[in-house]
Amino acid sequence: MRRRLYFVDWLKGLFVIWMVPTHAFDGLFPNVLKSTELYSSIAFFNGLVAPAFLVSSGFLALYTFNETKFFPRLRRGIELMAFGYATQLPFKSLFKTLEHVYLYAIGNAPEYFERSLRIFQRVEILICIGSGAIAITLVLRFIKRNEYRFVMFLFLAFLFWFLTPLMNDVGKNLPMFIKPYFTFEGSLFPIFPYWGYMFFGSALSAAYLMNKKLFLLTTLIPLSFVFLNVFCHFSRDETFLPYILLKIGVLIIIIYVLKYAEAVGFRFKPIAILGRNSLLSYAFHNTIVYGSPFTKPLRYYYGYQSWEGGLILGGLTLLLTVVFIISWDRLRHRYGSLPARRFWILVSLIFLLSPF
Repeated sequence: MRRRLYFVDWLKGLFVIWMVPTHAFDGLFPNVLKSTELYSSIAFFNGLVAPAFLVSSGFLALYTFNETKFFPRLRRGIELMAFGYATQLPFKSLFKTLEHVYLYAIGNAPEYFERSLRIFQRVEILICIGSGAIAITLVLRFIKRNEYRFVMFLFLAFLFWFLTPLMNDVGKNLPMFIKPYFTFEGSLFPIFPYWGYMFFGSALSAAYLMNKKLFLLTTLIPLSFVFLNVFCHFSRDETFLPYILLKIGVLIIIIYVLKYAEAVGFRFKPIAILGRNSLLSYAFHNTIVYGSPFTKPLRYYYGYQSWEGGLILGGLTLLLTVVFIISWDRLRHRYGSLPARRFWILVSLIFLLSPF
């Protein structure tokens, strides 16, 4: 069994700490604050959160893979996708959901359900990572040598990035539940370009396992775009390849700092715990900030906020997330997967049996 890489956990943990309050800002600030230069500078670093999770997920998918994990990995990918869709359900009741689906099919659905359906079908980060993990697992099953894996994943990363503008246009004409995987129209994280981040993470992992020089040379690709951005300001467009590589370059700088911290013996245990549970951290705080079938969003209770109010509520949401994740981590170490199974059984029963 390969040793745990703390710098990967720390990378995800640091971005959890950044992500929670900035998502609270996004959910609580009026447009007048979001149009300020200060918020724009925050938004750039907030835009690094998803790439950090995606690159890390791709890296660990290869680093921890072995043949015995093939089917569990496929199941894990499907579970992540199901969890992502579950958080976007329009109602907490199967009966009410089927009733409105029937009304939609005969053309009598209320407008709010049609809006809810558009939210349900979108591809968010959990769905993107889950589907990407399935794709990576299938590649790893059939390509055994790290040399070939490195070439394949690096090729796939740049292929997905190059094809992003084309696929975003093509995807607009695809059927309802397929369309969000290919276009930003009605979606948050389409697989073009976001699978590219995962594939690049897997290429980095293969290089890391092969030799240090190849790992360094691979990281120089995005690092060069950090240098180039000093002289030419790249358009902040998620489909623009130089901007994609700029964001990865910033992440690489952070990775090297964290690798050095690990090498000299630092141990940031709480941050590592947050990193190991980064997707649960994302789902937990997201239900608080943006709401879910079972919860109202923060803005429902507190309305729009000033900078001061946003900082206070964002800090409290972060504190609540940290307490929950550390408590959950201890429960998992003591009781294994039993608490999680019972929780999901309870939620499923509420969904299946509730008439409202």
